[in-house]
Amino acid sequence: MSEGVKEVARLERARQKLEEQSGQPASYARWAEAVGIDQKTLKQRLQFGWFCRDKLIKSTRSLVMYLARNYRGMGIAFEDLIQAGNVGVLNGAERFDSMKGYKFSTYVRYWIKKSILALIARHKRGIQIPVRMENMIQRIQKARRAFHNKRGRYPQDEETAKLTGLSLANVRLARKCSLAVGSIDQEIGNGWCTKFAEVTPDQSIKSPYEIIIRQQMRESLFQLLEKLHPREREVLLLRYGLVDGRCKSLDEIGKLFDASKEWIRRNEKAALSKIRKEDIHRAFKYFLHS
Repeated sequence: MSEGVKEVARLERARQKLEEQSGQPASYARWAEAVGIDQKTLKQRLQFGWFCRDKLIKSTRSLVMYLARNYRGMGIAFEDLIQAGNVGVLNGAERFDSMKGYKFSTYVRYWIKKSILALIARHKRGIQIPVRMENMIQRIQKARRAFHNKRGRYPQDEETAKLTGLSLANVRLARKCSLAVGSIDQEIGNGWCTKFAEVTPDQSIKSPYEIIIRQQMRESLFQLLEKLHPREREVLLLRYGLVDGRCKSLDEIGKLFDASKEWIRRNEKAALSKIRKEDIHRAFKYFLHS
């Protein structure tokens, strides 16, 4: 299963590189040429890779939910924590190498936690800080605490640079980033024994019931899409970002298929018309707009 995830990730990176070089969406023809295969093989590998991704997410759902529960109450919606965990699952699958002797479950657990913690770290400051910078800040803070415990004072920037092996410029940049806004872990009150997060109500947490319902709707949605013609199914997957979370315009999809916008619109309309006749149309509508 992880091999399918690795392959589709490799293909998508090739497409992204192609689009960055040309500045426009890559058609299936150009995409296939770039990776050295024909269009039919490309589509087959993509479909298999997407299937592997979805199956992997389903099979690790309980593990992701179990780990995500440990980070509730930090101002981040539980579903967002799960989504971050799912990203970690896919990242772990892409990097997994059975020859190194690790169990997949152990390896992917590390990546789930890493992805969730990265989301929390970005959320703490209310701004997007690269993971590399976040790691640098944590490294500096650890060195400063150790220095303070030993000498009774905090080190100067020059001393911090020597302690961490970072450049002085990076130390100063990290300090500015860390002071951008307060942390939800900041202690408040007269006794400085209560964290800000402990007295801040979290209105974003959804109940486990809502999470389960949404997961069931996702399964129903993909079962429904299997009933569509492959061409219509592909159009909907791309149009509504059901593959990689990125919704594509009619023009972008048209270039992928080497077809007109009107042709894409007709296929989308036909697919949606078929869906409206199904009993789980409401589940499809809810999933797309929630």
